Amino acid sequence: MEGATVSVAVDFGSSFGAGPYTARDLHNGPEEGKGFELWNGWLVEKMSPSLRHNRMGRGLRSVFIEAARRAGADVLIDGGEYEFAFPGAVRKPDVFIIDAKAEEAGFLEGELYLDPSDLLLVAEVVSPRSGSEAHDRKIKRDEYARAGIPHYWIVDFAPVARIEALDLERGRYVRKALVTGDDVLVVEQPFEISVSPNVLFELGRRDFA
Repeated sequence: MEGATVSVAVDFGSSFGAGPYTARDLHNGPEEGKGFELWNGWLVEKMSPSLRHNRMGRGLRSVFIEAARRAGADVLIDGGEYEFAFPGAVRKPDVFIIDAKAEEAGFLEGELYLDPSDLLLVAEVVSPRSGSEAHDRKIKRDEYARAGIPHYWIVDFAPVARIEALDLERGRYVRKALVTGDDVLVVEQPFEISVSPNVLFELGRRDFA
C-alpha cells in the first residue's frame, strides 16, 4: 500500500511531558524535531510522504529553480527541513521561494528559524484523506495569509494532478488560477513561472536542485 503524509497531534509519554509544547520542545523531542511541526502547543507529526508526494515536491522545486534562473532572481528555493516561526506554530513548507538575502542574514546571525514574511511563494503538496489535508487547505492557508506571504500554491496529486494558485489580496488569499492535468499554469509573480501539473511527475523523477 502506498504511504501518505499524515499529521497527528502526539505526545511522548510522562518522561517527556504531555504538552502543551513549545518551540524548544520541538527540538528536544525525538530526532531533534525532524518530521514534526508545532501548532497551538501540539507537536504535529509529518509521517513519511508517498512516492507521488515526493515526486510532486521535487518537480515543483525543479520548476521554481529553472524559472528563477531565467529571471535572474536572487532567491533560495528549498523545502522540507527549513523552519519558519509563526505565532503559535513552527512550519516546514514542502517547497518555498524566499529572498536569498533574508536567508543569508539568518545564516550569519545563527538563527534557528526563518521569518515567513520574507517568503515570496510557498507550496504545500496535499496528501488526500490524511491528517495534514485540513492543515494545508485551511489552517496553513490562514497562517500564511496572516504572515503576509504573497503567493500560496496548494498542489494535489490525487485523484488528478492539480495546482491551485492563490494570491494575497487585502489580507486574504484569492484564487488566481486552478489547473489540472496537462493544462498550463502561467504566473508573473514572484517571477514568470509556467508549468502543467502532469509535468511535475516527470520532472520529479530526479532532483535537479
